[in-house]
Amino acid sequence: MARRAILALGLLALICGVSWSAPSWAQSSLVNQSCSSTSVSSEKPQTNAEGKEQNSDGNGIIHRKVIVDRVEFDRPVHLSDSDVEQIIRTANEMGADADADSRPWVDALTEIGLRSAWQDQGYFKILVTAYARPIGGDSDYERFVVGVHVENEGPQFHLGDIRFTGGKGLPEAELRQVIRMREGEIFSVAKVRASIEALTKLYGSHGYIDFTVSPDTEVDEHLQRISLEMRLDEQKQFRVGSSEIRGLEPSLEARLRSIIVPGEIVNMEPIFAFFRENESVLPPRGIDNLKILRNVRTGIADLTFDPRSCPSLEAN
Repeated sequence: MARRAILALGLLALICGVSWSAPSWAQSSLVNQSCSSTSVSSEKPQTNAEGKEQNSDGNGIIHRKVIVDRVEFDRPVHLSDSDVEQIIRTANEMGADADADSRPWVDALTEIGLRSAWQDQGYFKILVTAYARPIGGDSDYERFVVGVHVENEGPQFHLGDIRFTGGKGLPEAELRQVIRMREGEIFSVAKVRASIEALTKLYGSHGYIDFTVSPDTEVDEHLQRISLEMRLDEQKQFRVGSSEIRGLEPSLEARLRSIIVPGEIVNMEPIFAFFRENESVLPPRGIDNLKILRNVRTGIADLTFDPRSCPSLEAN
């Protein structure tokens, strides 16, 4: 019998096993919680005599880094060499402390690297554990072999059907175009996540800057199919009210004003593109200095770019 389940889709959800819904594409991109000067560190990484960067805590104590040399499985698995290489890169990007307890970073690697690699190929019932075996190092690094015990990969699931609920602002055919999987394909958490990001971006381009989506699933154990329901919360569609731009040289100001036009639908994509393309000549923090004051009742959003102010996103 089919059962209901919530897929863990974000990195945090994969670790914690909680449901995931996409944050507002516009809101999450505009609000920078670390805009205060006290949160920005100007301290340079410490290096050793050979110029190699070293880990250092707040007290200046140097810690050796974890380097995963290789991953060894105790049975044949459905992971490619490129999958394993990515798992190793993930582990080495963690920058874990080799002189501390290895369990936390091994547990994180098991969830972020190993389990997600199988889940991206439809193996959602994967049962796997890992351990780290040191194989030597120096004053900067400790190298490890990660041994992986695979108890059971489980069945491989494919995508069933896709349904959209709660959305009226955009035609369903347009929504389906941005979904990264088709019926019958291997069900991938990464592709579902990419689909959610694409939906959020699509709605953001049509003025729905507070749009969120929550994925729900129906699992058919017998057919090894997972049907996906995208529950859409469109919120209000916004048009540009007033626009105020400060601190830009005239040509850049003119280009930004040509994108933020009073009376038109708020379209975040060309705004983000402007800041990406002109990052080198814009004031520090770029788009984080763009403030959106929304009137939810009227659907009017006033936009202000002022590099002298701390970024915020407000509603009234």
